[in-house]
Formats: sequence, C-alpha cells, structure tokens
Amino acid sequence: MSFYTALTGLNGSSADISATSNNIANVGTTGFKRSRVEFGDIFATSPLQNASSSIGSGTILKGIKQQFTQGNIAASLNALDLAISGQGFFALKPSLTSAQTVYTRNGSLNVNNDRYVVDSAGQYLLTYPVNTDGSVTAKDLDSAVPLQLPVTSGDPQATSNIKLGVNVNAASDVVPDRPQFQDGYTFDPNDPETFTNSTSITIFDDLGNPTIATVYFIKTQAASADDPTNKYDTRLVINDTIITPDLVSAVDDAGKQIFVDRFGQQTTSIPDDNYFIEGKGSPLYKLDDLQTLVPSQPAKLNGEQTSFDFGEEGDKLVEIVTDPMQFKATREAGNTGSDVYWGKDFLLVNVDDSDQPVSIDINPGLYNADQLAAEVERAINAAYGDDRKFQVEQNVDDTVTFDFQRVGADGAITPLTNKVSVELLGTDSYVTEAMGDDFAITGTSPDFTKEEFLAHTQIRINETLNGYGRQYSDDPLGVGGLQFTKSTGEAIANVYEYTQVVELDRVDDPSDKHYMVHSYANKQPNLSVHTVLDGVGGNGTNLIEYASTENRLRIYLDANADATDYEQGRSITLAGDDNFRGDLNGRSFVISSIGSTTINSTTYNYVDVSTSGLAVADEDFNIAASGGPTIFALTSPADDEPTVEAFFEGSHAVYEGAQEDYSSQSIIIREKQGSTAATEKGAFVASGWKIQNGSESAVTNAATLATNLALLGLQNLHRPMEITASTGSASSTTLTWSDGTNSLAITTAAHTSATAATQLDDIRDKLDALTDLNGFSFTFLDSNGAIIDSTTGSNWRDTASLTTNAGGDIAKILVSRDDNADFTVVAGGTTALASSVDGGATTATVNTTAAQTDILIKSTVDWVDEKNPPVKVGYDAVNQRLSFEVDRTVLGSGTDSNFNSFSVYGSATQTGINNLGLTNADNAGRVQIRGGEVLYGDPFVATGEEIQPNDKRYGIKVAYNSELQNFSISSGTTGEAIDGNGAIGVSAQQKASNIQVGRYAISETTGARVAQAYDVDATVIGNGDNSLFGVGATKNDFLFTAGTGLKATSAQAVGASANEPLTNVFKLSTQNGDNIFNVSVNGISGIIEVPATSYVGTTLAEALQTRINQIVDPATADTIGGVTVSYSSETNSFTFATGTTGTDSTIKVKGAARLGLDDVPLGVGTVPEIYNLVQATDAQGVALYVDATGEVVTNPPENMVEDYYPLYIDEGELTFDKTGKLVSPKNLVHYEKQEEGFSIALDVDFSSSTQLAQPFSVLTVEQDGFTSGRLDGIEIDSSGTIRANYTNGQNNPLGKIVVANFNNQNGLKQIGNATYTETAVSGTPQVGEAGSEGFGNILSGSLERSNVDITEELVNLITAQRNFQASAKAIETTTGLTQTIINIRM
Repeated sequence: MSFYTALTGLNGSSADISATSNNIANVGTTGFKRSRVEFGDIFATSPLQNASSSIGSGTILKGIKQQFTQGNIAASLNALDLAISGQGFFALKPSLTSAQTVYTRNGSLNVNNDRYVVDSAGQYLLTYPVNTDGSVTAKDLDSAVPLQLPVTSGDPQATSNIKLGVNVNAASDVVPDRPQFQDGYTFDPNDPETFTNSTSITIFDDLGNPTIATVYFIKTQAASADDPTNKYDTRLVINDTIITPDLVSAVDDAGKQIFVDRFGQQTTSIPDDNYFIEGKGSPLYKLDDLQTLVPSQPAKLNGEQTSFDFGEEGDKLVEIVTDPMQFKATREAGNTGSDVYWGKDFLLVNVDDSDQPVSIDINPGLYNADQLAAEVERAINAAYGDDRKFQVEQNVDDTVTFDFQRVGADGAITPLTNKVSVELLGTDSYVTEAMGDDFAITGTSPDFTKEEFLAHTQIRINETLNGYGRQYSDDPLGVGGLQFTKSTGEAIANVYEYTQVVELDRVDDPSDKHYMVHSYANKQPNLSVHTVLDGVGGNGTNLIEYASTENRLRIYLDANADATDYEQGRSITLAGDDNFRGDLNGRSFVISSIGSTTINSTTYNYVDVSTSGLAVADEDFNIAASGGPTIFALTSPADDEPTVEAFFEGSHAVYEGAQEDYSSQSIIIREKQGSTAATEKGAFVASGWKIQNGSESAVTNAATLATNLALLGLQNLHRPMEITASTGSASSTTLTWSDGTNSLAITTAAHTSATAATQLDDIRDKLDALTDLNGFSFTFLDSNGAIIDSTTGSNWRDTASLTTNAGGDIAKILVSRDDNADFTVVAGGTTALASSVDGGATTATVNTTAAQTDILIKSTVDWVDEKNPPVKVGYDAVNQRLSFEVDRTVLGSGTDSNFNSFSVYGSATQTGINNLGLTNADNAGRVQIRGGEVLYGDPFVATGEEIQPNDKRYGIKVAYNSELQNFSISSGTTGEAIDGNGAIGVSAQQKASNIQVGRYAISETTGARVAQAYDVDATVIGNGDNSLFGVGATKNDFLFTAGTGLKATSAQAVGASANEPLTNVFKLSTQNGDNIFNVSVNGISGIIEVPATSYVGTTLAEALQTRINQIVDPATADTIGGVTVSYSSETNSFTFATGTTGTDSTIKVKGAARLGLDDVPLGVGTVPEIYNLVQATDAQGVALYVDATGEVVTNPPENMVEDYYPLYIDEGELTFDKTGKLVSPKNLVHYEKQEEGFSIALDVDFSSSTQLAQPFSVLTVEQDGFTSGRLDGIEIDSSGTIRANYTNGQNNPLGKIVVANFNNQNGLKQIGNATYTETAVSGTPQVGEAGSEGFGNILSGSLERSNVDITEELVNLITAQRNFQASAKAIETTTGLTQTIINIRM
C-alpha cells in the first residue's frame, strides 16, 4: 500500500507541475486567467477499523480552478482594444449564424473584411441597439447584435437648430435713438450704424451645401426706472435675405405656455376646467406690452364744476344749513347767487348696488372744500355703517341721578339731601318733539341716535337743575346769584321773511325797554337785542346816502334821536319795512363817525358806517325820504348794554361738541346771567310791533298786536293778567288766585258810583292788609303806563304811599307770579272787574259766576345757562362711555354752591350697572370739582336698532380737485364684474364696484323731500340737483369711471396662539386688565373694555367685534364699522379684519398675552395691481390675432378663447434684466422662409446669451446641419457606447457593448483563447451595461493582461518539483523495502 500511496503523491505533483507550467506558458495571453490545482486526501475506512491506528492511502486530484481576479491593464493605441475594469465578460458570437454565445475578458478586437468587430478567433462582438442619443433600446441577449461599422454618415442634414450664445455690451447705445434716425429707423445689414453687433455661422441646406447665416443684434431699449430691462432686436440674414422670425410663445422656466387673464396676470395652469385652446384663436397679447402695473380701481363719479367758488386753494368757506328757518337763504330755495346750501337730503347715494340708496344729511357749519369732502364722506359711511342707536329701557335706564357733596370745616362730607334725579323718559324735549311721529317718550323704551340721546339728556339735565332750584326753597345748590328770567315763544309755523323790530318790556316793569330785531338779511333769520331805537328821519331829501368810492353809508337820524347814543366803533343795525333795500335791511354795521349837517337852516344828525367788505352796491345810491320806507336805527351805548338776549332755541350747540342742528324754531328771550339780571321784574312781554310788512295789519289794539306777534311765535309773551275796573260797582267782589300750591284771596268793597281808579285802589288796600302775598306780585300803573308802585318794592306798604295813591291815580293792576308759574283766578260776587288774561287780545269780565280762568305763563326763572350749562354730558368715543363734567366756576369750591365733589349713578332703586354704563348709588364713585375733572360711566354697547338697516358698505371716499374745482365720490371697493374662474384668483363671482349719486327733488318752499319716481339703474339717481357737488338730474357734464381690476382686500391682524385653549371657558378680570384692549382701525383709535366675565373664544370675539365697531373718532366723528373678529379653534387665535379694503385699510390690536394679543402685527389691506392689457397691432394700428394654426392675422378668428389668452413675446427680441441675465425668450425662436430657390426653417436658441459690461463676444455657437461624411474613427466611452466619427463632423452612436456576468464563474467551460461558455454549473448569464448594475467600466485603448504572477508560479513550480522528488523517493524506498522483504523470504 505504501507504493500506491507514494504513487498518488507522484501523480499529484505531476498535475501541479502541469498546471503551473500552463500558467507560466500563458503569462502573455490577453485575458488569461491562471489555474490552481486542488487536491484531496484518500482514507480507507472500515466499521471494524480502529481509528487511532488507521493510515491514509495518499492524495487525489479534486479539480483545476480558474482564478478570475483582474489582470493588469495595459494601454494600447487601438480604440478597439478593450478592457473591463471590474466585473464582467464581453459577449461574442462564434459566427453570424451561430445560436451560441461565448464569453471572454480578452478585448483584443479588430474589424474583419465585412467591417464587423471580431476577436482574434473571428468571433463577433455583441452590442445593444441604441437611439441617436446613445440610450439603449433593448437590454437582453436576444436583442444584442454583432457590431458592424458603417462607411458613411448617410444623407446630408439641413440645419434646423442653432444654439447661439453671445455677450452684448451693456454700455451699447440704443440704435433707434441715434441722431441719424430721428426721422425713423430702418435696418440695413450693409450699414453698421443700423445695428449694434453681428456674428455669422455656417449652416447647411437640404443638399448639404454650406451657406452663411448672419445674426444682427440691435439694441432698442436701455434699462430705466419704469422698465429695468434692456432689449435687443435680432435679424437673421441669409444670402442677403432678411428672415422674419415667427411668433414666439412666452413660456416659463419649465417650457410651459404662459397665459394671461384680462388683467395681465400670468399662469401656466388655468383654473377653468372648461377652458381649452385647441382649434381656437386668440387676440395677440405680447409680454413686452405688459409694461406698467396699475392698482385696481374703484368706481368713481366726478361731478361737474362746483357752483361755489372755493378759490384756487379750495380754502374759501361755504355755509351749510339744516335749520328750516334758514332754508330760504339756500341755493336750493332758488337763490342762484347764494353761497348757502341746504344740508338735508344733501346727496342720494347707492354704493356697489346695495339693496337701496341712502339719502344723507350733513351737519351744518362753514366748510372749505376739503372739509366739506370729509364731512360728506363721513355722512355716507355713517349711512352705510353698522352703528346702532342707544336704547333707553323704561324703568331701567331712564334715570340719571346727580349728587353733589360739600366738605365741612371738620372734613365731613355732606351730600345733597334731595338728589338731582333726571328723568330721561316721560317728558319731551324739543329734541324728541322733532324726532317724528314714530317716536314716543312715554310708555316705551325708545331708541335714540347717540347725538339725539346726548342732546335730549343735556336738555333734561338743564330742565331738572332749573326745576330743582325752584322746588327746594332752601336753595341747596347755592345758585341764587345765577338766576335769570327766560321767556320762550311758540314754534314759528312759517319762516318770517321780513325784518322786524319787537319792543320788549317786563311784566312787572313796563319801563324796562329792549328792542329785539328779527333780521332777514340774506334771507337768514337772525336775532339781536338793543337798548336804543330811533327812526331814520332823513335830511329833508334822503334818509340814507351811499358813497361807493368811500365805502361809506350815511344814516340820517330822526330829529328826536339822541346822537350821543351812537358811539364810534360800536354797531348800528338798520331795520326797515319790505320797501327797504335788501342789502341793508336787517344788517349791522360798525359806526365810523357821528356828525351833523345843516341844510336850509335845519341841522340833521347822521351816523356814518363803513361798508368795506360787506358786498353793498357798486354804485352810489340814495334812499329818498319822500315816499321812502320806514327805517329804524338801533344801537346800544357802552353805558346802556342790553341785559337781555334773544336766540332761536336749539340753534346753539345743545351739548358740548354737538354737530347737528336741533332748532325748535322758537324764540328764546332771556336775561343775561349775572349781576344785571333782575328776576323781580317778571316775565318778558312783547309789547310792540314796530314795522308793518306785506299784508300785516297795523297794530291798533291788543288783538292786532297778538296776531302779528304770532308770526314770530311771541303771541303768548303778554302780561299774565291786567285788571281794570268799571264804575259804579254796587257790591263787593272776591278774587282768588292760585298756582295749585299757593293761593291768595281778597274781597273788595262796594263802591256805588265810584270811579274805576277807586275800585283799583281798594284792591291795593286789601293786598296791603295781607301779611303774605304767597308768591304773587302786583304792579300798579297810572294812565300813562308808568309804575306807581309794585309789591316787589321794599316800601310799597308805606302809609305815605297809600295816601298818595288814594286819590285814584291807579289805572291798571298787573298780576303775576314771582316764579313765573302758571296760575288761575276765580271771581265771586256781583262786582264786575274788567280783566285781560290772554295778552290783551280780549278783555274779559271777571264776573260773579265763580268760573275759573287759567293764566298760562311762557316764562321761567332759571339759573342754568343752556349755552354753557354747569353740568355737561358727553360721550367718550375712545372708551365708549358717557362722561359728565361740572363747571367749577359755577358749582365748585369758592362759589355760592361750594361743592367739592360730585357723583353720578342710575336710579335710586337700581342694582348693578345699567345699559348706559351707570352704576348704582352704592358703587358710584366721586370726582373732585376742581376744573377739568370728568366722571366717566362704564363702557357700554348700544343695543338699539340699526341706524341704517340696509346693506353695509365701508370706505367710501370723497375728494375735491382744486384744479378742476369739482368733487368726486368713489366706492370703497375696487374691481369689475367677473364670473367665477374668469380671472386668476377669482373662484367665485366678483361683483363690480359701482357708484350712483344724485339727489332727491327738494321743495323750493320748505326744503322737504319731494317724492318722485326715478331711474334706479342710472348713474345719476333722483330727480333733484346738487349744484355744490355738481350732480343731479340736470347735470350732464359729470364723469363716471367704472371699477377696474380685482377686488381689494381688507386689512387683517392675526393674533398668536393663546396660552390656554380658548374653547374652554375662561374669565377676564379687571384686576389684571386683561379685559381691556387697544385698537386702531384706519387711524381711528380706541380703548375698549369688555365686561369682566366668563367667555369662550367665540363669545369674546363677538364682544370685541361689537365694541370695536362703535369706536368713533372724537375729532372727525368718523366711525369704524365693519370690523369682524373671529376665533379659530384650530390655531387657538383671533383674527381681526377691517370692513374697508385697500392700502388705506389698517388694523392694530393689543391685548393680553394670555389671549395671544400682546404682539399682533399691523394688518394692512391690499389693492391688487393689474396690467392694462393692450392688444398688439400692426404698423397701421390694426388689431392682431393668432388663429388656430398659430398664424398672425388681422381678422378675428371665428372661434376665440375667453378669459385666458396665450401670451407671446416680440418676434426676435432679446430681453435682459439688470443683472445681464436673459429674461426672454426662454424657448426657441423660429425662422422660416419657403420660396423657389430658397428654403430655410431654423430654431435658434439664444438662452446662453448675456449682457455684461464687456465687449461683444460669441460664447457658444452650435448648429445641427451637415453634409455627407465618411467614417473617420470610432470612440468608446466607459459605458461601452460606441460612437463613429465622420469627416463631416458628425458623431453618431452605433451601439453599446454587452457586458455579462455569472453567479459561479468557476462553472464556466473554458474553450480556449481565454473564452468560456456557460454550463449548468455556472448558471445563465446576467447581462447589463458597463458602469452600472454591478458591472465594471469599459476601457478603450486598453487590454487586460493575464493575472499570472510569474514569481509565484516559479515558486509553485519549485515546490511541485520537490514534492515530486519526495514522492519518487518514497516509491524508491518502498521498492527497496519490498525487494528486501522478498529477498528475506527467498
């Protein structure tokens, strides 16, 4: 067995030497992979064999393994020498018809006679088919084909694409602006002055013939502030022919077509699903025509030139009146030259097609042009706003209580025992009386506008304070020194259209004379009171003389006038009948001098007055004495100032800051408050009517006087009761006077055949016998009306006085109440006393029938100056609460009242805070009376009905143009009518901004609205005219501009996320102030305070919204309105949005951090900007279109796209931005010309062009045309793509080398020439592309050497040789042992 064992070793060594010898032999074979011999030992075993004593039986050859490690790469000059760097085999076909595929790493290839690429054994290299760009069309062995090299590149190709990148010099001038082209520019390729730069390129026609194409660049626009782009026109010239470029579509960076809507907004994705462009034409719109963005506009109406001359700067003042007493002075009443205008029903306005138009009233006053525009703007926005009225809830809010406190010497505070309780309901004021038949002050909870409420409340405070002073005789208010007498006339039924003088005296002092002038100068009623009345007597010829050059009016006084009453610098008023000049009648002038002149020995006193600036006649004139008018001159010397004043009730500011007119058309005559007041003289009496105007009756008795006085509502300003007596009274008479609380009775004696004076003297004696007259006053007059005595005097009870008058000097007794209260009289007995009880209109007999006669008084003793009341009510618009202020100089410390503080609260029985923000008595705070201190109620929300329950509109603008001298009114919204998806960003229908303006027809008699039908769809609505604003039924030169573009957006302020979830109930507290919010909307600021109570996010939003919308600008009275507040549970935050829109809309909110409102960014509205879309035209100005085929035409295509239009750029134009980057075109510019002998169709790509501050240069130039060419070489890249180079410059892909690999490379069968075939052991080949999918890269011009390491192989050879020798020695030893054993046996 040892011999056999040694023999197996000898055989193994022999095999190892053979394998090593083969490796060494192929050390230079390309792609050869060395072999390695693998052995296994032989071991014989048996179940009975002892393993520890077993001996092996030698070795056995297990196999020859290929080592597929990569050999070294050697460079080659042959492009077809290939190597794979990495995994993979080349795939070969043994023959063109063979179905077998063999694999090798031997890339030594060449071209056979048939131009196939083959290896040294003639086997064909397999490649994948590819597209023109080199991409594989099919990647599997079945699709792989042997590679055959073509000889030529095929047919010539005409140039169809040029890529041309140039740099044009940024400093180049604009060619058409050159001086030589001032009469017009024309391009000439032969004239370098007509272009900026040019470059040429060789192109090929269809036959492969080369020709020269030249591109010319002409700078046509330099960057400017309006358009920061530079533009170049291009011209393509071939064979002296200028090729015009085709229309170029505007595309985005991704190459998508850009569309524009009607506003020039660009998009590549049209929101309208029904939109399609196929088969349709379009108007031609070009990108270059979208030059200037303009804001969307609101509808606007510009009126005609205003009828009032505001002056060049618009600073002259126009007068607006709303008092019916003033209407006759207005332009609307037919006074064409008047500068006074009627403010009622001033304009009729409909904004944005609201459900109904609104008629606005504007506040009276003097306005310049801008102020008038602001007032009209305020009124329109208020009419369309969401303000609510103040509701005064009966038995809840209808009482305002005032308490005044004094501080004693000991520091103790003493309040009023009887509080001043002001009842707001139950008693009308002249404000509520004018509020219409629908308003009731009793039995309801009425609604007031804020202005009505404040006016009514101020009047009720005044009346209550006056009544308080009369009711409590101990005078706890301390106002005794402030009292004055006031008489109130009745409402004037019709405006008295004349100048009149009414003589005034007093009930208890007929000698106290004043003269009230009712002036109708300029048709505007005005009242003044004077102490001196004289007739204008004239100089025998003229009553008045006027010298126009001297601006001097000379007035000749009556001969009985005291000229010293007329003092230089003081005023004089002229009052005459209706024959007196209208430009003088009722007017007041300043006395410039007093003098006299003698004519025919008669001296005449005169008064000269200046008329400078008073618009008296331009010519001299005289007013003749003969047949002339009745004229009076009235004045008041410095030492005889009137102690009486007269005015129309409500014509003043009823409450502090009042803007509206509340005239009751009643005349107030009152004493001036202060030391001159003499209430003991009694009520005022209108005792004389000095001028007879029109159809008035001459005053001959009390009845005609009363009739005339009724024209001014003064018919009840008479003596309450006048007693005369008949003669021969045979019996006594009992007279009883009573005011309901106080009464007085006397019984006269019988005076048979006595005179009337005797009877009146008897009455005086009976009065003298009484110890207390209980507030009744008696004045005794003689037959001349002079006062003999009065019970108001201190000595009227003197015996001497009684004796003096016993002779019967008394002719009349006047009866009144000290407090001017109403009273009654009852007579009993048989004596008849003649008594007048109705102002002298009739003389009734107070007889024996015991009938009661009522004596009504229209006078009171007051202490509250209604023009400057001591207690003022107001409204704090910033904090939305009532305010109360007490005049320190009337009621404060140091005055007779000497109050130190005051408090205000609701009713005495009230609990908590009422709806007007007034707390109850227990919680009422006190405010010091020092001067300027204000007591505020709590903030409250108006809960009444909406002032204007119509559609809401906000942000209407009114402006004055001083150049055109007209007013304009604009809607608060922008935009035009757009269907849903009819423009970018418009998903739902957008209504048009619109404005309609006009006026209702106005009665020229009363100023009242005249109901007439009108066209509600017209731009100018209503049937009246407003010449001040230049709009109306007869105004045709107005200009209406429709709204354009898109709807403006509101301002939005979005808070941060709250610190706690506001979907849960939370509470706001006054302690940390988190119920107070600062808000500013459109410049109107306010501080709002919501009740400190529990909320969730939505309810707090509602509370905030309500309070924000009632903020009012205290200076302009502009309201906020329209603000919405919303809460989002998703973001846990609040959003505040204005009702107004546009860039003037702003909103800023600041509140508690816990609510996310401590740092809310300012919200600003926007006005979308749009382009004025201009359709392209040809040289003759004809509009251009693009038909369905893309051709430019002048006739509109039959089928046109709507709303969205394809956008194009100017043909051949290059546009660069300010950085020099090419903006357009982003796609190819197509040039085409087809005619006999000439055919060209080119797409030029200018995308790599720039405009930098460098000389003109060509950056890139490529074209895809070529003539026919022959193979000039091949190139193979790392991916195995084989390209052929041709003599015409073409480089075409031929195929991509197939690369294969196997899961078990050692399972391959070697067939020689470093070539293998697949076997079942190797598995099927995995094919792919070089450089991917785990395959190595292809190296062209390289060969992979064998991976045999000669040194290692020589070492292996020596080792194998030694092993062989050892095995031979073992055999030799075994043989020797065997021979020895044999020899022994033998």
